[in-house]
Amino acid sequence: MARGGGEGGFSLVEMLVVLAILALAAISAGPALDAVLPARRLARSAETLRAEIDLLRSEALRTGRTTRLAFEPAANRFLSSRPGAAPIPVEASVRVDVPRGRHDVPGEIRFRPDGSASGGRITLARGRAGQVLVVGTLIGLAQRVEAKP
Repeated sequence: MARGGGEGGFSLVEMLVVLAILALAAISAGPALDAVLPARRLARSAETLRAEIDLLRSEALRTGRTTRLAFEPAANRFLSSRPGAAPIPVEASVRVDVPRGRHDVPGEIRFRPDGSASGGRITLARGRAGQVLVVGTLIGLAQRVEAKP
């Protein structure tokens, strides 16, 4: 029953406080889940790499110049030749398999202006979780598949 003749319910301030608490809980839950679920973090890294591969392929098609994605083992990160691209750090063990005889730089995948690529397979592993990106040679697209433990 309402006091003082007003309508029953929540005030705007009460609602905003509850929403702020829920937002803080949601923000703090993300990193906590990453620590508990390494597979989730690994999948996010694989998806970030796949997105960069798509951008590199598009950049090669758009500019008519070859683009590259290379793994730098000393820093455990990927470097993209796309202008303005930041290095992509990976918190996992990384293996990059590329066809022999097609590369000057080990662990480098090239994207040509015609949309094709040199091809390769990027494997990310952390604990029992694993993700694999397979970059096709004919059309240069990457497919993400879950690795078997």
